[in-house]
Amino acid sequence: MASSFSFIDAMESLEKIGFYEVALPFILIFTIVFAILQKVKIFGEKGKNFNAVIAVVLAFLVIRNQAIVEVLNQFLPKISLISVIIVVTLILFAILLNKEDAAFGGWLGGIGMIVLVIGLIIAFIGSGGGAVFGFQLPDWFDITMADRNLLIFVVLFIIFFAYVTSDGSSDKTSPLAWLEELPNKITGGKK
Repeated sequence: MASSFSFIDAMESLEKIGFYEVALPFILIFTIVFAILQKVKIFGEKGKNFNAVIAVVLAFLVIRNQAIVEVLNQFLPKISLISVIIVVTLILFAILLNKEDAAFGGWLGGIGMIVLVIGLIIAFIGSGGGAVFGFQLPDWFDITMADRNLLIFVVLFIIFFAYVTSDGSSDKTSPLAWLEELPNKITGGKK
């Protein structure tokens, strides 16, 4: 009787043999130390062999200490989650601030970025991501459909009011000037 393959079973098997507590920290420490030694070139251009030996020794010393390995095993998944959030944010900013399409330029782009960041934070914490870091939204923050519709109405009203009351000039003293500069500050240039 043939058994079906499961990635979950494979991951559990790797965990049972200590792959996550020995092999992954070893590979990570070796790679980081070796890359730093190669970049700094302490032993000159031909010191690659020395760098490899030092990196292997340091990696073995780190995985020998279970307290350090435990810190790495708790710390690195959180950093990976933060890295994913940063990449998703950058992708969404790139979509919002498309260089060829100036539809979201100026203060509208600034408002879009603020809404995007707030939405990402709420989505992250609301999906249980906050529990990973030891915090969560309070119970009173649960947004009902009526609350969401009211928030959308208030935001649209503020945008409409700001648009109607602005004189249309690019005066840097206007209340919307900081919103106009926000996309340029994030992307590092002018549109």
